[in-house]
Amino acid sequence: MRTMIAILLASISMAVNAHPGDADAEAQMPQTAYDCEHPPGDAVAQVPGLLGTAGHMVCLPAGPAITADRAWLWHYTGSFFDLPTIPAYAHVDSASSLPPFYFTDLSVQAFSGNDAAQRSEQLAQTVETYRPSGPLQSMEVVEATNNYGRSIKVYVAMESDANGWLVVCTPECQPNYVIVVKKRQRN
Repeated sequence: MRTMIAILLASISMAVNAHPGDADAEAQMPQTAYDCEHPPGDAVAQVPGLLGTAGHMVCLPAGPAITADRAWLWHYTGSFFDLPTIPAYAHVDSASSLPPFYFTDLSVQAFSGNDAAQRSEQLAQTVETYRPSGPLQSMEVVEATNNYGRSIKVYVAMESDANGWLVVCTPECQPNYVIVVKKRQRN
């Protein structure tokens, strides 16, 4: 009986010492929300290249994500209702990590005419929802690395200044991660 009372008192003591507001308990708890007002020093805030023309960074509770700029419309090839985003936790290996997630590097590599055509053809062969209607005007790949060191690739294939494709590879390129981008028309 004394043992049970001792265990009960120890449990109560631990519960009292770990209540919200306890500095020691909060210091030991992992941070799971991204602080948009005070981002980490290594967080990237600007989206480069063609992706930065059609998109921008938004702040979400789990961390920043890239989404359509106000002058552009984005939609998945299979849906007009889901809002496409490219979050910093998009890499499949990030699923086992705790938030927050944020981009620490966004690097751009432009493809030349022939290289762009070849890479576009490779993507069309492996990703059935990527179907440009003609030759590409330009193509880049953005390698996005998150705070866990995991990278995704976003292929930006522009058919013109006003429309194109995003193929998000997390790390594999998949049909459900293809985004059609189109510049809004002014009336």
